[in-house]
Amino acid sequence: METIISKMEIITPYQMRIALLLLKDFPTMHTITSIGKELGMTRSGIWKVLMKLKKENYITLETTEEKSLLIPKLNLRNELLEKYLNFALSKEAKEHERWIFNFTEAKEHVSFFILYGSVLKSYAKAKDLDVIGIIPDRKSFKKLHESLDKIQKSESKRIHSINFTESEFREELLKPNKAFVEAVKKGVVLFGQEEFIKFMKKLHGASK
Repeated sequence: METIISKMEIITPYQMRIALLLLKDFPTMHTITSIGKELGMTRSGIWKVLMKLKKENYITLETTEEKSLLIPKLNLRNELLEKYLNFALSKEAKEHERWIFNFTEAKEHVSFFILYGSVLKSYAKAKDLDVIGIIPDRKSFKKLHESLDKIQKSESKRIHSINFTESEFREELLKPNKAFVEAVKKGVVLFGQEEFIKFMKKLHGASK
């Protein structure tokens, strides 16, 4: 376990960004070119990161039928990948500690909780605090709403919350509902990283 943790502690920002892009952006068959456009990286830089991820068996590199494009995919069969992604998601969330603290009241009522939208770029320019709460069962709706109402009393900006059960959210993403697909892709998972990974793994399988 110590060896695994020590390896994860030296995850580079680019490794983290590529791994999370492949996890979150499930409808897209990414190539080196599309990753470059998303993350502002050079082809050579992307290639180096992909080789490191492949060496750890976190991704596979496949080719299209015409063999003209190289397609990196998460190796979801690798049990260590889940720990790697959990570490990366937690590290990403720590960059937004203010919101982890502010929304703590909602934590115990959700499977996972996503903050997304303009507030991630600029609090001053954001009109609302956009969040998605995924609950374990319908009984949790009331408790989650009550916790968000309590949080709202200490927030100057309106909390715009959309809440789903996992099956409801999965249905929206597979439609696909582009707004929610974008929220998953660019949002930050404040709580429930492990459950989010399990959810996304099932989604990757369902979208094939």
